Amino acid sequence: MASPVILTVTSGFGIGGDTFALAVLLSFIMMQAQLTTFSEAAAILPTSGSVYDYISCGMGRFWAITGALSAYLIVHVFAGTAETILSGIMALVNFESLNTVLETNNSSWMVGVGLVIAFGLLNAFGIEAFGKVEVVLTFAMWSTLVIFSICGLLMPFHVSTDGWFGQGLNISDPTLVLSFIGMAMFMFVGCELVTPMAPEIKNSAKVIPRAMATGLCGVAFCMFLFGAALTNQVENVIIDPQNGVSLLETPMAIPAFAGQIMGDFGKYWIGIALLLAGGATINTLMAAVPRILYGMALDGALPRIFAYLHPRFKTPVFGILIAVMIPCLHAFAIQGDLERIIPLVLAAVCSWGTAYLLVTISVVLLRIRRPDLHRAYRSPFFPIPQIISSVGIILAIVYITPPGMNKADVYIPFAIMLGLTASYALGWTVLVQKVNPFKPVPVEQVLSNSFADESIEEVELEPLRNLA
Repeated sequence: MASPVILTVTSGFGIGGDTFALAVLLSFIMMQAQLTTFSEAAAILPTSGSVYDYISCGMGRFWAITGALSAYLIVHVFAGTAETILSGIMALVNFESLNTVLETNNSSWMVGVGLVIAFGLLNAFGIEAFGKVEVVLTFAMWSTLVIFSICGLLMPFHVSTDGWFGQGLNISDPTLVLSFIGMAMFMFVGCELVTPMAPEIKNSAKVIPRAMATGLCGVAFCMFLFGAALTNQVENVIIDPQNGVSLLETPMAIPAFAGQIMGDFGKYWIGIALLLAGGATINTLMAAVPRILYGMALDGALPRIFAYLHPRFKTPVFGILIAVMIPCLHAFAIQGDLERIIPLVLAAVCSWGTAYLLVTISVVLLRIRRPDLHRAYRSPFFPIPQIISSVGIILAIVYITPPGMNKADVYIPFAIMLGLTASYALGWTVLVQKVNPFKPVPVEQVLSNSFADESIEEVELEPLRNLA
């Protein structure tokens, strides 16, 4: 329910119509297959280390550091920046007079920067009041979109379309469908963030796969309704003839849709909902990313400064500082340029996809190398789900850009960040940790260390909140 997801969805349906809807369906199937891999990994290693621990046991510390940083830190560089820029813009476009004032100085995106700094400070001081209502706010945003979408589908349609979602289905060129899968994937990535909760969830082997599957179904249901209502109620007019930009490719699609459904009241409703949901997403990032870095530092995968806790508030202040600085500095560097949002989103998808592939390979290797391990959950029809998800992710990365977008805008920043991460992982494991970077860590060792760390954390590190 994050702002970049909603903009990605409006852009996708605006550009591709029914073809994008098919890509969403394929991405949904692919991610349902991927969740079986994460569920089996969490059943073998019910630790808070999640991705890092899974890959450590399957492929070794080099791949573990690369995969974990790719899944969380690199994604934060790309998707975190997109959320920072859009959280203010997507909300303020619904308040016309206020947005006009801020847009004259191109400063509406700085609202998101203010939110990042504010929630960074709240987390540094150990204030968790907002965190306790994150799930409620996210559900409120989901409910808002569903309500608006159902109303839009029940009302007389304002636009005549060729298909259910705008443009008709075009499968004459399979690469066209594949070029939308990366955008569609962005709706569903991140569902694995429930896996670090495994030690705290009763009967986690059943709860985790059901939770991920339910979440994916909820997102797909909402976005299909939203896409159908949006494209049948809002005419996708060209608003920038010089660059060929249409209405649905911009944040202005949201007030146009809300106004069409419920007038000015609808704009205010969805604007407030977007602002609160953006705050919830940013607060999650400010809490989750530092904790992940903290856990990796405890294992020796990052410098010890990431494990430093404030003496009074017991919060990982250095990790929080990094989590605040990355999207803020990046947003300032590109000056909140909206044209950079979709490339940032797609680069984040490449990063997530890389981590997912490494987790899948690790689970397959553990099946082969350690069939003796207890698995409270086993991926059904193994290895068919692993093949489906891996092939889908590879195709999504290869055909990452939709029509009209330069692949270099996605591949170059992603390759630079991945290269820097891999270089760090190799240098750190060889020169600092002085271990074989490609030697898998025994599962028993990770479990022993993890549960020992958790018992210490319960006594000393209680203020560190979980990722829920």
